[in-house]
Amino acid sequence: MKLESIKSIILTILVAISIFFTWNIWTYQPPFSEIQNSTYVESNPLSNTTKKIYDVIFPQQLLVYEDDNIYGTYDEEILSNLWKEMRKWELTDFRNVTNRIEEDYGFYHWVFNSHDSESMTLTFNDTIPITALETVTDWTEKESMTMKFDRIMVPLSTRSNQQLVYFIDFDSQYVIQADVETVLSETWSLVLESAPSKFDSYMVWEDRFLLPKQSLEMVREHYLTKTLSGEQFKNALFSNPSFVKKDVNGSEYVYTDSFRQLVIDQEKSKVVYVNPAIDQSITTEKGKLLLQSIDFINGHGGWISGYNDYKFFTTDSEQKVYFRLMVNNIPLFSFTDSYYTITSIIQSWGSSDISLYQRPLFYLDEFIREETVKLPSANEVISIIESDPNLDIEQITKIFPAYDIQVTSKQGIVYLQPVWALSLTNGKYQMLEPNQSKVRGEVNGLE
Repeated sequence: MKLESIKSIILTILVAISIFFTWNIWTYQPPFSEIQNSTYVESNPLSNTTKKIYDVIFPQQLLVYEDDNIYGTYDEEILSNLWKEMRKWELTDFRNVTNRIEEDYGFYHWVFNSHDSESMTLTFNDTIPITALETVTDWTEKESMTMKFDRIMVPLSTRSNQQLVYFIDFDSQYVIQADVETVLSETWSLVLESAPSKFDSYMVWEDRFLLPKQSLEMVREHYLTKTLSGEQFKNALFSNPSFVKKDVNGSEYVYTDSFRQLVIDQEKSKVVYVNPAIDQSITTEKGKLLLQSIDFINGHGGWISGYNDYKFFTTDSEQKVYFRLMVNNIPLFSFTDSYYTITSIIQSWGSSDISLYQRPLFYLDEFIREETVKLPSANEVISIIESDPNLDIEQITKIFPAYDIQVTSKQGIVYLQPVWALSLTNGKYQMLEPNQSKVRGEVNGLE
């Protein structure tokens, strides 16, 4: 065979091989189903603790109206039993009765004075959209889907054959009435009977505030605290922890990938996780906001276990969602300590992606002991507020018992001091003390 023929054969083979590989490159389709989404993917959760919607959206207080008396309790077991019963109710015929209530009684008079002989009210710290509970209750009706409430009133009078329930938006003075098709269990009557002897007696002040007539008995509790590590949060929050870089800046550990940043602030015992690429200007319906916030924390085990009972507390004008640490169903704040600067899990969202996640680095690990203390009575609270020129009653939205977390001389051990707290119209929370010069506040926001 001539040399030129051999060259021609080799050239033909090389051209054929080139065409083959070029065709494969042009026609190749990668297995997209196997590529991970760039959004959050749970990898190594902080704990195995997850919560249902109704565990996180939970009543703060029970009020019982009997004749001209008002009784109240924060007892978590009682509230849990009633909340469980109520979630099973079948409700029908939702209708707006706001105007009728105002004309017949006046809104505040109707709320604070039993218009029936007996009634019970579950109160929440902030308004709850019905859409946040539609997956766990029978409270769904087209006419009610925009309804929101922060009080649920249940009249227990036998004057009517039909059991009613009222959903109240206190700030908006808005009332929705519905029929209860389910028969009330004996639980309601048993709680009603025990209220005069077991609950605290309350009075109404300024047509807006309920305060206990006598000193409110609470417990000062001591706990051992521990802190989570930056590596735990890195492994829980980043979808590809192996690609995350770590830097140290003083007391801060900074973790970053190409999209997100995680800051572990040991000096202030807090965690800040941000995704700056997310557009926070998009408005999301509050019910959806609550559901995706709960799902996000469930996804990485962020509730922790033991004595760390976070419940929905409020949202703000920037659509931040706050889940506050609760002890004995009483909210925990950091009014006086410079180390435990934050006691809430805070989230901010774009349309469907988390843009901000801020939370405490510490957690309550072990209960040590408790002792009984008494908070000032209604008359004492009123006197303190009225005698302080720096306090404007019109700027106060709520007066409620709270815990202030305070350090002890022993490292890692804290005590929770019962205090009266004020919620203000500027979004801040303030501890009430006889000597107001000692009062410090906690901001409702990036604390």
